[in-house]
Amino acid sequence: MTDPIPGADLDGDLDGGTPPGMPRWVKVSAIVVGVLILVFLVLQLTGIAGNHGPGRHSSAGLTPPAGVPESAVSVGALA
Repeated sequence: MTDPIPGADLDGDLDGGTPPGMPRWVKVSAIVVGVLILVFLVLQLTGIAGNHGPGRHSSAGLTPPAGVPESAVSVGALA
């Protein structure tokens, strides 16, 4: 018969057992992140979180850009 190749068992599994599982802090962190994402989604889908978005801080979109006089964007100037 042939002899086993030296160094063939390089995976560090000398006792034949299974490798250690995921650390507890990784499991707890994953659960916490999952719960936070779930809460965020529920708040967004139910509307409890409020009205968020790009138009939240503007008033009807008539705010002139920086450096443009307000008279240039008034309703009378557009007609």
